[in-house]
Amino acid sequence: MRTIVTMVVALSLAACTSGRARGGLADDGGPPDGGGVAAPVSPMPVAPPSGGTGPSRAAPVVAAAGPMDAGALARETGMQVQDLGSSVLLAGSDVRARFFPGTDRVSIDGRSTPMGGVARREGGALVVPAGGVDAVRRALRDAAAQRLAMQPIPLKFPEIKPVKPPPSLRSVDLKPRPAAGRRTPGGDPSWTAFSAAERPWKWIVVHHSDDTEGACEKYDRVHRAKGWDGCGYHFVIGNGTQSGDGEIECGPRWRPQMHGAHAKTPDNRFNDYGIGVVLVGDFENGGRPTARQSEALVTLTRWLMARYGVSPDRVLRHSDCKSTACPGKLFPWSKFQSDIGG
Repeated sequence: MRTIVTMVVALSLAACTSGRARGGLADDGGPPDGGGVAAPVSPMPVAPPSGGTGPSRAAPVVAAAGPMDAGALARETGMQVQDLGSSVLLAGSDVRARFFPGTDRVSIDGRSTPMGGVARREGGALVVPAGGVDAVRRALRDAAAQRLAMQPIPLKFPEIKPVKPPPSLRSVDLKPRPAAGRRTPGGDPSWTAFSAAERPWKWIVVHHSDDTEGACEKYDRVHRAKGWDGCGYHFVIGNGTQSGDGEIECGPRWRPQMHGAHAKTPDNRFNDYGIGVVLVGDFENGGRPTARQSEALVTLTRWLMARYGVSPDRVLRHSDCKSTACPGKLFPWSKFQSDIGG
């Protein structure tokens, strides 16, 4: 009688097992050898941790060597386990491992890996060989290391202290001045043909070319030969040699509102925000500006002062910016300052 009862119980368990519905996590492929369709079975039961009823990931266990039950491996690694009949899936946030009963390979994130032994079923559980257990643990360690390597490293930069200009530089008030409005007294229309937003100019710097003949084209060629990006001045006022006497030429920097290359200093403020105006001539060794050059310089300077709010004390000689003789000892600076209202 006991034998008959035992057989009836066994047959009932087999019928229940085969009739359970398949469900759970998404499938990520078949067995490594292209085996058959998974039987519809329920997730493998996993014993809750001692003293609670939560999911298996809440109960880490000590890593053991040798073969291991798939449910125990899931608890150790904090993964979810799903018995899909033809395969058993262990899934975590970083790694997915699929074991196929009766085969010696495990699919980890879609890559087939040999286990050195065959996964086998014992009762309702799947026993994973030692090689499969080690492969899962190794994949988890690699994923954690990769995630750690991708974390940004905070960088520390040294404090940058402001650089004080040398004593040789003229002390100039750097506070912004109120705009004087967009007036153009006596201005030429070509002076406002901008191709970019106007620069917040703060100074006007006057030069002489230190030669007797020239024009904007000449200085553009000379400066490019030095490796510069074109004529360093914004305006060139001719003396009647290579351009008209008193003719005001806009250099290639003015229309795109580029910085200058005419008054280099350690902080470069007179290049960055200073408008460079050069008169063709040598006013250090015997020459003086022509009457038309002087008139043109006054007209241009007063127009720039009005447009950009530049006060007379910010209209400078090149020698006010650095140690140089420019624009020459014969340049009539006092008269020019008087003419512009300084």
